[in-house]
Amino acid sequence: MSAKLTLLICVLSASISFGQNTPRFSQFNFAQGVNNPAAIAIDSKIMVDMIFRNQWFGLEGAPTTGAINAQFELYHDMAAGLNVSYDLIGVNHATQVSGQYAYRAYFENDNALIFGVSLGIDQRVNDLPSAQLTDIDDPAFATRYSKTHFNAGFGMYYYSPKFYIGASIPQLFQSIESSSESGFTPPLWHYYVSTGFYIDAGENYRLNPNIQIKAAINTPIQADIILRNTFMNAWSLNVGYRTENSLIIGADFLVGGRFRMGYAMNYDIGKLSKARGMSHELYVGIGLPYHNSRENFAQKKYLNRKRSIKRDFHKGYKHRRWYNR
Repeated sequence: MSAKLTLLICVLSASISFGQNTPRFSQFNFAQGVNNPAAIAIDSKIMVDMIFRNQWFGLEGAPTTGAINAQFELYHDMAAGLNVSYDLIGVNHATQVSGQYAYRAYFENDNALIFGVSLGIDQRVNDLPSAQLTDIDDPAFATRYSKTHFNAGFGMYYYSPKFYIGASIPQLFQSIESSSESGFTPPLWHYYVSTGFYIDAGENYRLNPNIQIKAAINTPIQADIILRNTFMNAWSLNVGYRTENSLIIGADFLVGGRFRMGYAMNYDIGKLSKARGMSHELYVGIGLPYHNSRENFAQKKYLNRKRSIKRDFHKGYKHRRWYNR
């Protein structure tokens, strides 16, 4: 059974080798900048998100995905980032490298509407000769394909101390082998929407329900629904559901105000649960340091005499205490 599934993955990955595939993680609440260039440097002025996902653990050729997103707040109303991600599905290898820029428009009560763009390159490799076949002389698997092309993304993010919502299109350009549907093709776009609330239910307990939705034309809507329970602003227990019929269980910890580590497991409950196995996801974040509260994000502003926001290139930011949001 495992060998048949592995071959099926190879065949499917060959058929979509130059199609668009954007990463999706269960711990998206921490690594939102991976798919939304507007959601960068939110939790800290300088931060790095590193996330790795092993789908269907134990199945040869199963998808593995990883991303590193480094972010820096240039000024109170601007941030920049560097995003690197990869996706391996059977013989299909996809790598994306992009620079990110976000501009923030502030409102009263520590709210902000953020616009983000990304520019970079995608490389997609279809390594057909590496597939394990019953017929080693099959000419359909004799050639290795590789293609690199320009890509760009766009995102919006609304931020408040108790609520956030973001929407993005991570890849505006597609590259599909032997197809006229390449380049700037809106019908092939993948759309991401994420939202969440922060509810203080006690002195040492915060409830954080959040959801991420991924949609594309003529494909089923995919979603992760997570209920994050944070205790003492230091550690959290997470439960949720992925619409591909799997349960989500995880935990995350804040160490020293500067390091955040998380783990999530997807347990399939569908008909193929025994064949596919569980999926595992690891997250490591660095914040120098993390904000002590979500209100701190919009407070680093300077006002001119007309009470409008301006940049101050000489005055440094005031130091604040920090701990997990």
